[in-house]
Amino acid sequence: MFDRMRVKLGVLAIVMVMALGLISPAIVPQAQAQDSQYNESPMLAALVAAGELPPVEERLPENPAVVTPFNETGQYGGNLRFGFVGANPGWGGMWYTTGWENLVIWKPDFSGVDPNIAESWEVSDDVREYTFHLRKGLKWSDGVEFTADDIMFYIDDLLFHPEVHVNGPAADWLPTAGAEEFRAEKIDDYTVKLIFANPNGTFLYNLATWAGRHLTWFPKHYLMQFHADYNENVDELVAQEDGVEDWVGLLNKKASGPTEDTQNFYLYPERPTLFPWVVEKPLGGGTTITMVRNPYYWKVDTEGNQLPYIDNVTGYSYQDSEGRTLAMLSGDLDYIKDPDAADRILFFDAVDEGKPLAISTLYNDAGVNNTIHFNRTVGDPVKAEVFGDKNFRIGMSHAINREELIEIVHAGQGTPAQASPLESSPLYNEQLATQYIEYDVDLANEYLDMVLPEKDSEGYRLGPDGERFSIIFTVDNGLSYGTNWVQIAEILIGYWDAVGVEVKLNSIADDVFREVRDNNELEATIYTGEGGAGVTAILDPRYYIPAEFFGMFGNGWYHWRVGSEQGVKVPMPEEYVAMRTKFETEVLGAPTQEEQIEAMKEILEMAADEFWVIGTARPGTGYQIYHSRLGNQPSEWIAGWIEGVQKITYPEQWYIME
Repeated sequence: MFDRMRVKLGVLAIVMVMALGLISPAIVPQAQAQDSQYNESPMLAALVAAGELPPVEERLPENPAVVTPFNETGQYGGNLRFGFVGANPGWGGMWYTTGWENLVIWKPDFSGVDPNIAESWEVSDDVREYTFHLRKGLKWSDGVEFTADDIMFYIDDLLFHPEVHVNGPAADWLPTAGAEEFRAEKIDDYTVKLIFANPNGTFLYNLATWAGRHLTWFPKHYLMQFHADYNENVDELVAQEDGVEDWVGLLNKKASGPTEDTQNFYLYPERPTLFPWVVEKPLGGGTTITMVRNPYYWKVDTEGNQLPYIDNVTGYSYQDSEGRTLAMLSGDLDYIKDPDAADRILFFDAVDEGKPLAISTLYNDAGVNNTIHFNRTVGDPVKAEVFGDKNFRIGMSHAINREELIEIVHAGQGTPAQASPLESSPLYNEQLATQYIEYDVDLANEYLDMVLPEKDSEGYRLGPDGERFSIIFTVDNGLSYGTNWVQIAEILIGYWDAVGVEVKLNSIADDVFREVRDNNELEATIYTGEGGAGVTAILDPRYYIPAEFFGMFGNGWYHWRVGSEQGVKVPMPEEYVAMRTKFETEVLGAPTQEEQIEAMKEILEMAADEFWVIGTARPGTGYQIYHSRLGNQPSEWIAGWIEGVQKITYPEQWYIME
C-alpha cells in the first residue's frame, strides 16, 4: 500500500512541476548516509573538547536526514548576513531560511515530498490513517529528545484542550469536516498514528507546507511549565509576564501558538526548536538579530558532515527597501528575500560590472502578483454591505489600468489577470483569470452606479447611509515581500478616485497591521497572489474559498471557522460553509489526483462566480540576488509560499566561501 500511495502522490506533485518545466532529478536528496562516522563544525568540536557538548554521534539521531549539496560539499564557518525590511525578522525572510522544519519536506525540484523529521510513513488504503515513524534520537536544540510525546502534547493538551481551543479543535492541516472525530494514537516513543474522520488524500503535501508546522512545533518538556494541567503554580508565571491575563495567554505567547506568528521564535531564545540555527540575541529595539548554529541539528550531508555548514546568521533590519538594496550592492549583505522588481536592472548591471554578486532565476508559482481584498465581514455594516455586492468589486476592477501598473511597478514584466491558476495548470479557469480585467472607466462607473449611485458636490460617491463612502486602504509596510505595496496602493487610489470612490491610504507597521486584522477593523488591503502553478490552488486555496487566514475578504469568517482566541469572529453564511465542506470532503478527501482536480474545478467555477478578490497581473520570471561568496545556490528554483520559499533551496546546505 505504501508504494502505491507514494505513486499516487508522486503523480500529483509531478503535475505541479511539469507545469513549470523544472523537474531536476540531479538535486534529489539521498535516503541514507554512507557510513556512521560524522564530522562537525570546528566551533562545536571545540565545545566537545572542552566538555561543554557531547560528541557529535550522541547529538545526532540514529539515522540522520541526509541532504545532497546542490553543487558541492560545503565548508564550515562564516556568518550569513541577511537583510530584511521592518521589525519582523520572521516574515522578513528569516523564517524561510532559519526555520520551516516539518514531518516531511519538499524535494528541491518540487516533484514530491521526502522524509524529514519523520523517517518514514505508511498510509491506509482509504487515506484516512497516516502512521509516522520518527527519527530515534532526534533532539530539540536544548538536547532533549523529540518523541511522539511532543506530538501528542500538541494534540491532546493544546488542540483538543477545551480552554486552549474553546470552540473545538482547529488547525490548518485538520479539515473542518470531522475535526472533532480526529484521533491520534501513540504507538510507541517514535511512532504516531493520525486518524482522520474522512479521507484526506493531500495530507502529506499539506505537511510540507506552512500548514504542517504545528505537529512538530511544541516541545512538551519546555511548555509544560506554562500549562495549568502540568503546573499547579502557573498563575505565578502569569503574574510575572506582561501582556497576558491567564495561563492560556501565557502558553500561546511562549509556545508561538496555537494561533501564532513566527515572530515569537525570534523573541524568545530560551524556547527549544528543531531548526538549523537558534536565536542568540533577539532584535529587540535594535536593528540586529544574531543566531548561532544548533548543535543538535539532525541533518548531515552525503559525506557525514553535520549541517548546517554556516556557523552564524546575522539579520539586519532596514527601514526601507532602498537602504537594503544599497547594502546589497555595496557587499554588506549576503542575502535578501524579495528584491524589488524595480531594482532588477540595477542588480543585473552590477553583476555585469563585476561586483561580487550573483543571480538565480525564480519561477513564481503565484497566479498574480497581488490581490486586493475588500473585507465583507468588517464591523461597519454599511461597508460590509457594499463590499459584499459583486457589482462594487467588478466596478473597482474595471477602474484599474493594469497595463500601466505593470509598466510602472513591475518593469513591464507580466500580463493583466485576476487571481487564478496559471494557463499551464490543469486547474486553469478562463473565466476566473480573465473576467473584469479591461481598463474601462465608463464600464467601471456603470457597475459602481448600481451600488453607489449618488455623489456629493465634489464628485465622490455616497454610501447607502447618505454619507461619503470613504474606504481606509490599510497596507502592511513591514514585509520584505511587500516593499512595493504602498506604491501600488497609491496608484490604485488614483484609479479609484477617477471613478468617484474615495480611498485613503493607511500605511502601517506589521505588528499594527496584525492588530487591525485581528480586531476585524480592516476595511481593504493588498496582499500576495498564491495558488497559480500546477495544483497549488488545492494546497493553498486562500483566494478561491472563504475563511482562509490570508483571505482577508472574509477576515472574520476565518476567525469564526478556527475558533480564534485573538480575532473577532463573524459567522459565515450557510452557502459558504457548504462550499468549504465541499472543498474539504471532495477535494482534500479524494484519494486520487484525478478526483482532486475534478472536484477543485467545481470549486473554481464557484470562485469565478463569487469573484472574491481583485487581481492585478500575472508575475513574470523573478530573480534572486545573493553575494557571490554564498555557495550551493541553485541556478533556478520554484519560489512560492507552498514550497516554503527559500526552504526549498535547503539553506542548511548553503555555505560561505572565504
